Amino acid sequence: MAKVWLKSKLQNLAMKKKEAYVTRSVTLPRIDQKQLLERASANSGINQGVVFAAAAAISNEFENFLMNGHSVEIPLVGSFRFGVNAKATDTEAEAGAGQVYRRKILYVPSKALWRKLQQVSLIDHEEDEPEDSEDDGNNG
Repeated sequence: MAKVWLKSKLQNLAMKKKEAYVTRSVTLPRIDQKQLLERASANSGINQGVVFAAAAAISNEFENFLMNGHSVEIPLVGSFRFGVNAKATDTEAEAGAGQVYRRKILYVPSKALWRKLQQVSLIDHEEDEPEDSEDDGNNG
């Protein structure tokens, strides 16, 4: 079963004007594209060159569709779409592209991934914490 380690840390909660312990997940070292594709090749029996070429083509198409306003679904992973945050205006004439202050990518996990997420074992940091964790306090 999948497991994620948790770590609690005393933090200043400005909105509540007090200190309290906040629990966050511990992030393990990043798996880069090369590592991911090598494992996919090894686990699928598909030639590594073919896996790398397919991944490059999928990445290019993903970016192209996303940057042109499409919602893009990756099977068993979820859907991604372009989004913005914009300042509110009093009139429609003032609204528009000039009010956008943030561009972002929105992600919605697939139902299958969401169900798996609910089954992940959560382990407090005192219990068998991995040695190669990278807890920077910003991963929750």
